Amino acid sequence: MSEQRLIIEMAQGVDLHGRNDTKAARRAVEQALQGASLPIFGTLDVARDTMRVVVHIGVPRPDAVDVDVIASLLPYGTIEVVVEAGGLDVPLAGDVAVMAVAAIEVFLPKR
Repeated sequence: MSEQRLIIEMAQGVDLHGRNDTKAARRAVEQALQGASLPIFGTLDVARDTMRVVVHIGVPRPDAVDVDVIASLLPYGTIEVVVEAGGLDVPLAGDVAVMAVAAIEVFLPKR
């Protein structure tokens, strides 16, 4: 089935204390979701569950991200979480802050 991208929203998230890549990734996704609104579902005869959502995450330690935690943040659709090396470890006085970046793409079937 052919599909079209409806939206792409990007953001960053930081875990200031704890060096937790999942927490930073979660905050990035939550920030991206705050900037995304899909009123199109009210104007089209399309169910929200027909969308495919791809979440791209960049963090210093991709294997440390719990993809189930990230997927649970998305309320609708078929969710795919892709985690890859990126983001930053930012040295602080005696600590490290983890910065994650996220991009959320929403696809709908072409009609």
